[in-house]
Amino acid sequence: MIDSVPAPEVDHGYSYTTLTVEKICSIVNLKLKTREMYFFWKTLFEDIFKRYELTGIVNGSEPCPDRFLIHKNGNLTNQVNLAFDVWHEKDQKIITWIKSTLSEDVVLPLVTTGVIPSNSSCELWLSLRKRFAVAGVSAEYRRSLAAAALATTDICDANPARLESGDLRLLEPNFQRFGKWHAFSGRVLTLKVFEDNTLVIEALSRKGEGRVLVVDGGGSMRRAVTGGMLAKCAEIMGWAGIVVNGCVRDVDEINECEIGVRALATCPVRPIKGEDGSGQKHVDVNIGGTWIRDGEWLYADNDGILVSTTKLSNFFLRIRNFY
Repeated sequence: MIDSVPAPEVDHGYSYTTLTVEKICSIVNLKLKTREMYFFWKTLFEDIFKRYELTGIVNGSEPCPDRFLIHKNGNLTNQVNLAFDVWHEKDQKIITWIKSTLSEDVVLPLVTTGVIPSNSSCELWLSLRKRFAVAGVSAEYRRSLAAAALATTDICDANPARLESGDLRLLEPNFQRFGKWHAFSGRVLTLKVFEDNTLVIEALSRKGEGRVLVVDGGGSMRRAVTGGMLAKCAEIMGWAGIVVNGCVRDVDEINECEIGVRALATCPVRPIKGEDGSGQKHVDVNIGGTWIRDGEWLYADNDGILVSTTKLSNFFLRIRNFY
């Protein structure tokens, strides 16, 4: 008697067999080329693997079945194991999907020449992770960012002259609050985009070093330029916050991230992806009549958002408030 392993039953209405390379490329709509792209590329694929119950094959927790059935006495038979065929088909499809999303000029040649091994989808997946994964900041570092935030009321009380001169400026109270951090602060990096978040992805994929990304999205209510995946990446890479003159989406995911986010509104429509990464970076932006310049300092909490030409010290705030 043979201990047969039945082939897994597949719901073809929601099956990996319906996924073509074209469909994969429309979901994973970027080509893996650099470390900065890896987080987003990986996250998009992980969603696919989870949805189609393929995660175990890729991470190695669902090993390849024996090719032939095993008799009860422990000997291999010459009878084909259908479970092997199904597993092998899935494995080969995953390899094809992954290869279709690798940059043709940089990464794919490394796979085809064997520099990055691809004997199985698990081997290929882990090899790409080893080559491209970027270590995020520690939990201790994130806690230090959260602790560095200053109260905007204290800042205003201690700096009336700076408010009068414009060295300290208040943004209009039009922003909604998202993310776990209600208060955050940091040096500003500015972007100017319109419904295209290519530059946002590029910025948040790099080390944040406690900075705040200010995105002038033109106030568009038609598309979100930041979502849950970007917020998570910002958390991992050590950004303190994101301020968007426009919309965000995936707010439930954003609210689980250890970061501060401000935006005018929410919108479920995703951004466009321009091939040229349309937009500008490190430029002066005007949000609601308030100018914000790259390299300035932003302070946000439940009372409002302030922008300062220089970094403010908590020590001097305490001294002035004492007197």
